Amino acid sequence: MNQSGVPPTEVDLTKPESTVMEEGTTSWEGAESKYRELKEEAQRWVDRYNHLGSLKYVLPPCECRHAIHQPRERAAEYGRFAGGFHNGCPNGCIYCFLKLGPSAGTLGGSVAKLKKCFKSEAHAIEIYFKELFGGNGGTIREEIRKHGIFFTFTSDPGLPETFPLNAAVISETVKLGVPVLFLTKMTDWTDSEIGRDLLSIPEAKENFTIGFTLTGRDDLEPKASPNKERIAVLRRLHDEGFKTFTSIEPVIDCKLSFSIIKECLGFVDLFKVGLEFQRKYDQDVVKKFVDDLAALPEKPWIYLKDSIINLIGRERGAYGDNFVDAYFRP
Repeated sequence: MNQSGVPPTEVDLTKPESTVMEEGTTSWEGAESKYRELKEEAQRWVDRYNHLGSLKYVLPPCECRHAIHQPRERAAEYGRFAGGFHNGCPNGCIYCFLKLGPSAGTLGGSVAKLKKCFKSEAHAIEIYFKELFGGNGGTIREEIRKHGIFFTFTSDPGLPETFPLNAAVISETVKLGVPVLFLTKMTDWTDSEIGRDLLSIPEAKENFTIGFTLTGRDDLEPKASPNKERIAVLRRLHDEGFKTFTSIEPVIDCKLSFSIIKECLGFVDLFKVGLEFQRKYDQDVVKKFVDDLAALPEKPWIYLKDSIINLIGRERGAYGDNFVDAYFRP
């Protein structure tokens, strides 16, 4: 018998009661209403697993296993595990890999929609926590606890269409001690009711690392928050005690990217730097860019993506101890 009075063996992991609204939303007012229901749904699933205690539970076959996955190739340089529930993004970024890569027809839409493999947002939450716990009773899969979960590759996780569901599972994930890396181009979520609730969780300052993509080119990201706003929010969040990182990818112009990194020194804990997909770069220009980064007296933590390393033909470690590997967490 546990604190709730429910015998662990009687917990039903396959048929949770759900009251989640199924319709999508594009307004923050509607998003905040939906978030409250999704958060309750996530809490119900965590409670169910906690009720199992040390008992082992055989995870039943799921018709969908795409809530948590292991990224490959370029994406794998952001994390060994990634969470995601949506495809498509309205930010309109000209350089978007999803619009240019081999999966453009499936992933590169301009509207953020729940992935077709999920019957509903409630179903997405169910699958997420089944994969997080891996069927081991109340024990989270050890490799996920060690490496954390990156949000997200197939949409922007900070949109009013996507953030309610993402925040609902992230809030419970960080409470469980699992690190989450969150990369977005949107800033409005930080001032929303949902964002304030997520950021108020005590465990968030330890387990929730917040990142923004910075290219310095608003014209190439017409519907995303301006780069200056993203930088301002990074500063504010860091001042509030949150861990921060930036994705300087793609590097549109080496001088511009270098100036952005210099501007962010002191309030960004990690810089991930990479080149644009399918674009040809001048090797000497990129080498000078990296040499300039290595010469920064502040010695910030920097991860050079394989796209840079493969072009310049030099190992990361040759530039100094502050040039870290892909899975370094600040």
